[in-house]
Amino acid sequence: MSGAPSPGGAQVRFVVVAWGRSDRLAACLDAIDTASAEAGVMAETVVVLAPFDPALALLGPRQPRVRSIVPPAGEVHTPGANRNRAAAGATAPFLAFVDGDAAIDPAFLAAARARLEAEPALGGVGGRIHERQWDGARLVREIPDSYRSRDGGPVEMLATAWLARRSAFEAVGGFDPRLPAEEDVELCIRLADAGHPVVALDRRAAYHDGPPRPSLAEFKRRWRSGLYAGQGLLLRYSWGTPNFARHFARQGLYLGALAFVALGAFFALSALLGVRRAPGALGTWLWTLGLAVAVMAVRKRSLSAGALAIATWIVLGAGIVRAWALGPRGAT
Repeated sequence: MSGAPSPGGAQVRFVVVAWGRSDRLAACLDAIDTASAEAGVMAETVVVLAPFDPALALLGPRQPRVRSIVPPAGEVHTPGANRNRAAAGATAPFLAFVDGDAAIDPAFLAAARARLEAEPALGGVGGRIHERQWDGARLVREIPDSYRSRDGGPVEMLATAWLARRSAFEAVGGFDPRLPAEEDVELCIRLADAGHPVVALDRRAAYHDGPPRPSLAEFKRRWRSGLYAGQGLLLRYSWGTPNFARHFARQGLYLGALAFVALGAFFALSALLGVRRAPGALGTWLWTLGLAVAVMAVRKRSLSAGALAIATWIVLGAGIVRAWALGPRGAT
């Protein structure tokens, strides 16, 4: 099912993408029910799931207010493409984009809707996203305000759980379906360029739940799913446009980490070839690397987590360069 119109009177359509990550969908839908009730709005929810996902069984008792879309395996199913599918045909004035592993805050919907109604030029409203990392049923870490929206105000990006003005979303063409990641910031920049800026409220919008990270398992999952390619593809597609420099600047940390590794490899090779002063340069490089790991270990309160964080930057930098240089061009 795709492009289904909103039932008469729906004021908000929740767009929930749980493709391949549906283990927390029940909590997500429960939170949506609570937020809708507290806001006093008539809401509908469209969930995008992978074929044969067991979570489809959760939706039966929730019909007709919750409907599902199961795109065929051969179609494009990036996060942006799936959100566009679930938003198609809506007549509700607002679209609430909520990840399938997020639990929207009970009071957020009412506050976000009030802000959009008060300021007709706004394209979207979000808030602080608190990340919770779980090992089974045990909460191992919580990161408040993971996107650093702080006290609210104008922001460059909204993600995980936010409310969009449907007319503005449709006017700019929705999400870029080519991007396996970074689709949120790309859309928000286009909204702002079209005169529909996005803002964050000084309140929590949602909890974002998932396994502990960074981790080796997360490396593998993100590489296989193409999540490490999103930024590189965005650079490829925005080359020659006014926003290229803006997108490039956002990747400075990851490209810098990759360049640092390349520099270390150069020093190591030079030392093996007997180049004078190369051993000293390599020693300085190793000292700098150790200092960076130590700093991150203090921030993460774990030596392994600190080292994995730096490894994440390097792997992401490699994914960016690979996709930027070799990724498909494609048309929007």
